[in-house]
Amino acid sequence: MVSLHTLPNGVRVVVDPMPELKTAALGVWVSAGSVDERQGEYGIAHLLEHMAFKGTERRSTLAIAEEIEGVGGYLNAATSHQRTGYYARVLKDDLALGADILSDILAHPRFDEDELAREREVVVQEIGEAADTPDDVVFEKLTEAAWGAHPLGRAILGTPESVRAQTPSSLRGFMARCYRPQEMILAAAGAVEEDALLKLAEDWFGSFSGEGEGAERRAPPFLGGLRHDKRKIEQTHLAVAFPGVASAHADFFATRLYADVLGGGMSSRLFQKIREERGLAYSVYAFADGFDNAGLLGAYVNAEAKHIAEAATIIRAEMEATAAAMTAEEVARGKALLRSSLMLGLESPANRIEAAAGQLFTYGALMDADEILARIDAITVADMQRCAARALEGPCAVSIVGPCKTAPVEAAFNLS
Repeated sequence: MVSLHTLPNGVRVVVDPMPELKTAALGVWVSAGSVDERQGEYGIAHLLEHMAFKGTERRSTLAIAEEIEGVGGYLNAATSHQRTGYYARVLKDDLALGADILSDILAHPRFDEDELAREREVVVQEIGEAADTPDDVVFEKLTEAAWGAHPLGRAILGTPESVRAQTPSSLRGFMARCYRPQEMILAAAGAVEEDALLKLAEDWFGSFSGEGEGAERRAPPFLGGLRHDKRKIEQTHLAVAFPGVASAHADFFATRLYADVLGGGMSSRLFQKIREERGLAYSVYAFADGFDNAGLLGAYVNAEAKHIAEAATIIRAEMEATAAAMTAEEVARGKALLRSSLMLGLESPANRIEAAAGQLFTYGALMDADEILARIDAITVADMQRCAARALEGPCAVSIVGPCKTAPVEAAFNLS
């Protein structure tokens, strides 16, 4: 049975026992991401995540790696627009070590000048790698087209110039401002016992403090328009998005279900029309992404440049056709996809703790599987059509990476 507790300092603790397992996943999530960066800090949230493993007041970089790997464990971290997560996977008897290390890297980072100099260059290489990956770039350009200079429209990694400008002082400043205990969630699933985990939480996270200002998040206006990176590559990548809804919005699940019917699997309309019937592309899908105060509803395809205009026309036509009419069979398949995605995720302790943290940040409460399934089952065709119609009435953002004649694409989405 999943339980939620709050330490006196505000850190929330989720305990999710899975007695049949011999391993445990343990993670700490902080409501701090790239949207919280100020002028001159671009990329700092992600760089800070990298530096967490580069030494503390009582552990060197090598000692951190040796300790966790000495018990067969695993450490990693990830930064998104809205939050940063640090997590460990360990055997049952090594949960205390995992909690110790995660606490140490968050409470006592050293931010050594030499380590920072090296890690800045590592991140610059990561930025270069992302810039060479068209299916990453196309979505960076898409959010830029959608939200412009708003933090949601900026790349999480920052730029080489902004990353190289960061110092130990700037890292400490961002951490002091945004890493507040009341915005932290400690979650563990798998071979965990409630009383033991709460004791570890109190021992290692109960002393966290912070009087920082916290997040300064605001809803972005949806701008729309076209971004085209004309690089010469074999496949051209196209992404299109309309205004969606925030992740906590009552219509988010209905919007997500519409996206699944449109392009969520091999039986979906876009897959059938673009790949199976016409053979225009290998990869095509629809998506519905939600953030704290904004969302995107759209589709992606990559194909030879000569097929992009036709694929764009089909995407627009199928978005409207799906919004106008859906069969009972399509809706049933879409709901089945959502249900199976949820239930399959529950088999992984790592997925369970990440989902729990996401629910707490989004809704302020945990949702069990039955509640989510009930929400999915309650969605009607009218709900999905209302969500789709609202999105399609808004402005449109289009991103293209690769050779392409843009006029037909602009015409398909009424940008010209």
